[in-house]
Amino acid sequence: MIIIIVVFVVGASSAIFILNQPLQNEGDDFVYTSLDGSIKSLSDYRGKVVIVDMWATWCSPCVYEMMELYKLYNNFSSNDLEIISVNIYEGDSTQKIQDFLEKFENDHGYNLNWEFGREIDDNLVKYMNESAIPTLCIFDRQGNLKFRHAGLSFYNEIPSNWPSNTPEPPLLFPIVEELI
Repeated sequence: MIIIIVVFVVGASSAIFILNQPLQNEGDDFVYTSLDGSIKSLSDYRGKVVIVDMWATWCSPCVYEMMELYKLYNNFSSNDLEIISVNIYEGDSTQKIQDFLEKFENDHGYNLNWEFGREIDDNLVKYMNESAIPTLCIFDRQGNLKFRHAGLSFYNEIPSNWPSNTPEPPLLFPIVEELI
């Protein structure tokens, strides 16, 4: 029985140590296809904090989150922050994404002028939380994964009409500000 307790305690402390470590990888250098057809990778943005936004044109929460990302993008220098919105739905063609961006600007008055692209061979699935979109990942300047969230995220304030019986979503501004 003492051996079992010792193993349990050692196992628990190891689990706590792992859980207390920041999410890290070496910037797995995933690739995606930009809307101009060129192949780009996470390593192209070393030296900047990078938000990877996984989305699809048919996803209403993704559209709302882009308005929040717009606020964030305009608050920080493009020398410090890059947003890459990678469409992960294989049914969305490059033309459909370009049409979406034009409609978004017409409907909301926002020109989403950060990087947009399409996923290649499901190589972003490893970053997905619960296979849900939108999913955001934030990488530090060295390419280490520091934050991951499935579902809506907000710029710096949760809307007053947010349902009180649902989990509080994360605020992006303080996360990015700390990394910059």
